[in-house]
Amino acid sequence: MKKFILQSLFIAIAIFFAAGDFAYPQAQPSSNEMQELKEMIKQLQLDNARRVEEIEQLKKDNAAKIEALEKKVDELSGEKPVVVEEKAAPGKPAAPAAPVAPGEATEEETLKAAEEEERDASEEDFFEMVNRGEKPYKKLVDEGPFQLTWSGYADILFSWYGYGPDQTRPGGSGDDNRLEFDLTRFVLELEGEMYAGLGFEAEIEFEHGGTGSTFEIEYEEFGEYEQETEKGGEVYVEELYLYKKFGDWGKLKAGRFYLAFGLMSFLSKPTDYLAARRPESETMVLPAVWDEMGASFQYYATDSLNLTFQVVNGLDSTGFGSLNWIRGGHQGKFETIKATGLAMVGRIDYKFLDYGLLIGTSAYYGFDTSANRPKDDLPDVDAPILLLDAHAIFNYGRWRGSGLFVWGHLWDAAEVSERNARLSNNLDVPRTAVSDNAISAWAELGYNINTYVGLDHLHRLEPFFRIDYYDTMYNPRSDLFDNPRYERTVLTGGLSYTFANAVFVKLDYGYRMISASDLNNESTVDLAFGWVY
Repeated sequence: MKKFILQSLFIAIAIFFAAGDFAYPQAQPSSNEMQELKEMIKQLQLDNARRVEEIEQLKKDNAAKIEALEKKVDELSGEKPVVVEEKAAPGKPAAPAAPVAPGEATEEETLKAAEEEERDASEEDFFEMVNRGEKPYKKLVDEGPFQLTWSGYADILFSWYGYGPDQTRPGGSGDDNRLEFDLTRFVLELEGEMYAGLGFEAEIEFEHGGTGSTFEIEYEEFGEYEQETEKGGEVYVEELYLYKKFGDWGKLKAGRFYLAFGLMSFLSKPTDYLAARRPESETMVLPAVWDEMGASFQYYATDSLNLTFQVVNGLDSTGFGSLNWIRGGHQGKFETIKATGLAMVGRIDYKFLDYGLLIGTSAYYGFDTSANRPKDDLPDVDAPILLLDAHAIFNYGRWRGSGLFVWGHLWDAAEVSERNARLSNNLDVPRTAVSDNAISAWAELGYNINTYVGLDHLHRLEPFFRIDYYDTMYNPRSDLFDNPRYERTVLTGGLSYTFANAVFVKLDYGYRMISASDLNNESTVDLAFGWVY
């Protein structure tokens, strides 16, 4: 018994010492260390979750960019975007195409139809923007000191004349049957804008196809042949000025800009007026789209009331004459512009916004037109000039129209006429007597019939009528014959078509009536087309 107890005791002692935890007990970690380890694990788990979210968002962003780029490629090339089909896993057959019920479109046809619908929607949005006057493709450069944008227009004219070119022959121009084609004008306009309301505008006009050397017959100068340095036309800088905007209430310009007188400086684009040609009564009496050099300030008093004041170089009286009155006084023959005789312009415009109507008046006063002659050959004659106008522009509903009346007076007209008659032929001026007074008026009105013939609002189809009247020998001095050949009325009627306010085609018939009973009346048919961009 004693032996059995001793053996049991030895076995228990051996088991006790063999157990590791009891043989060499280890130090337990503190509670702070365990907490730190748990915090590290938690932080790593949060980092992993955040990285997963970032990767998923990056995948979405890249997928959207890829889709946008594919759509852009599709729009530019007209082709469908490349679709990468998922390949079947090795050893696994590709899934068969889903069966198509009779009359049901295939997946390819559905995708194609969706793309065409999207393209049509984009095209419709584009033309809507153009029709509102926006320029989707206008931007050129948005880096550097100026953000550059561009615009302009082109005007091409095909004309038939039922009269001859020489109106000075006995009985007038005579019957004729001739065609003339003309690249009337191509205009490039560039505008640069920067911070603080600063910017510039430049406009270059190519008339009648460019420049070169041509011969002309001047019937107003007794049928003389003249050679001019031009190829039936000219390249001309119409505008070039720096401006500063003062919020939404003012704008200051300095350089070469359009004069705030008449309507053609504001309705210069072919889509701004209805007939194929600009109004004859305004362009025959005043410089067409009149521009000068100087300074201009526009004050936008309210949304309806605008005021303009300009100080510019004056006219050159050597260019005044019988047929075109003061139009030839617009300077440009020489390298520099003479401004010894300045001129001032004031203009008031008021808009009736609810009725689409603008009315206004302008005044021009040239202090000394003799001071701008190439030579000082009229030192004691100032020959000042005063011009007054009343104008209106109307665009409401289907109706559209414009109208202008101009009256002008030239002081010292007799002295100017006498000196001009002795000028050199090389100066290329009329050398005919100029009247003391002149008047000019025109008005046109059109009605849009687009929906009556199945066209939508992007199209304008306007039958129209215009009347021009001008007399450049109006109420002259007593010793100057009031020649009725300079009093003329022009009736014009036709059809004007415009698409998205950008592409135009015009067809009209004009009938010019000359007050002189011994002169023939004259007929013209014009077809004009072009674009505004």
